[in-house]
Amino acid sequence: MPGITGYDLLKKIKESKNLKDIPVVIMSSENIPARINRCLEEGAEEFFLKPVQLADVDKLKPHITRCKSKERDYNINKRKRNDDCVSPNKSRMKMTNNDHELPSFVLI
Repeated sequence: MPGITGYDLLKKIKESKNLKDIPVVIMSSENIPARINRCLEEGAEEFFLKPVQLADVDKLKPHITRCKSKERDYNINKRKRNDDCVSPNKSRMKMTNNDHELPSFVLI
């Protein structure tokens, strides 16, 4: 990645209030235990060696399922917040927010 290392990107994601709960999966051809451990210690959920095997892909399923559950809860809460925003004359007030679509997981 030009301009930033995978470690730096992982660190930025895990330090971000909005992104820290998104699972991060590292994929690399470098089979160096110290680097693998560093990624896992800094918050990566998984570390896959390239070429990725089918068994590795199966390891992603719990992370995707967990994120889908969080996304569903987020959308329910968002709807509740919107339902609470009704003006005194019972018309819906337009809300402005900074909510953005977040990915289910990040693959670095």
